[in-house]
Amino acid sequence: MLASEVRRIVSRRGSFWSALLIGFGAVVLLIIIRLTGKEDPGGTLMLDAMGPISLVATIMSVLVGALAGSYDTAQGTMRYLVMTGVPRRRLYANRVAGMVIATLIACAPAVVLGIAAAYVCRHGSLGDPGFTDDLGAVWAYVALPIVFGLVSLGVGSLLRSNGAAIGVSLGFALGGTVLTRLAANFISETLAGYLLPAATPVVASLQGDDHISLGAAFVSVAVWLAAFLAVGLLRTLRDEY
Repeated sequence: MLASEVRRIVSRRGSFWSALLIGFGAVVLLIIIRLTGKEDPGGTLMLDAMGPISLVATIMSVLVGALAGSYDTAQGTMRYLVMTGVPRRRLYANRVAGMVIATLIACAPAVVLGIAAAYVCRHGSLGDPGFTDDLGAVWAYVALPIVFGLVSLGVGSLLRSNGAAIGVSLGFALGGTVLTRLAANFISETLAGYLLPAATPVVASLQGDDHISLGAAFVSVAVWLAAFLAVGLLRTLRDEY
């Protein structure tokens, strides 16, 4: 069933292939800028840029995740999945796992190109990238798309409407930083550091900051993810199709 779920997500060509190609194109643009700019395009600099450039892939994964959560219900196919006798929890778990795998597939071309460019553009004075640098770049690129893709899946499962799921998920992904800054200014900077938009970049960079440690950031992200996915699961279990 997991393979079938992945195929269903990938087969939504408008959202999935847009995510893959736009993410890939962003890395191509990064390489062009690095090669034509005045700054020495060292390999380690290429890998350091994989984290910031993943914001493009994150926005696209939000679209994929929102549709993954809402599509079956919006199109009326969820009732047929339920009629197969497969427990709803299992259907939902397959949807979550399928979303993670599909996100990794969509990110793979951009990651491979970025790492390959890092070695082609390496420069001795700046230090050649190593295996640890490669792993760090992969994690920095895929962490945000996976987290916010799963958040959007939970939102999509809750709202059941493709348009509403995409709108709310994009609003949360794009406006989350603004909400975090407001919380920092008017409530507490320490508390703001535990909000998902603030904790996820810490997890992606694998470096704590002044407001939250790396371990606390991992726990915070896990709690937020569990909350969003739990809301989607609860709606899936209680709905009548």
